[in-house]
Amino acid sequence: MKDKSQIEAALERSLRKQVAVPRLNRKFDAGVWSRIEAEQLQAAVPALQAPVYATTATSRWLYIINVLGLATVTIFLCIFGWQMLSGLDISESLPAISGWNRDVILMNAYSIIATVAVAFGLMFTPWGRRVRDEFG
Repeated sequence: MKDKSQIEAALERSLRKQVAVPRLNRKFDAGVWSRIEAEQLQAAVPALQAPVYATTATSRWLYIINVLGLATVTIFLCIFGWQMLSGLDISESLPAISGWNRDVILMNAYSIIATVAVAFGLMFTPWGRRVRDEFG
């Protein structure tokens, strides 16, 4: 009967016959070194970037178009909203409040609306993108 070392040696020889491994020669070494040098060369050369002028011109035009669109929508809502609400008589349903309370309520409402509008507008700036990336 064969002992353990003889069995292992026979298995080793059998595995070596089944798996043919190519010998690594100088061609392989040269190929590896050429790939390494190519990667180092690519890292050393700065990547070509798109011209900054095209991006800023495009963003400037988009900004102008957005401002014009917002102004148009605001004018539209003011004119047609005023026409729609001019016929309503809502003064009867509102409770009577003093002038001071009304002024305080309106100032708070204006502050809240302005804060929400500025926050919404800032969402589309680089600062807003940074904040959105930070939180989510």
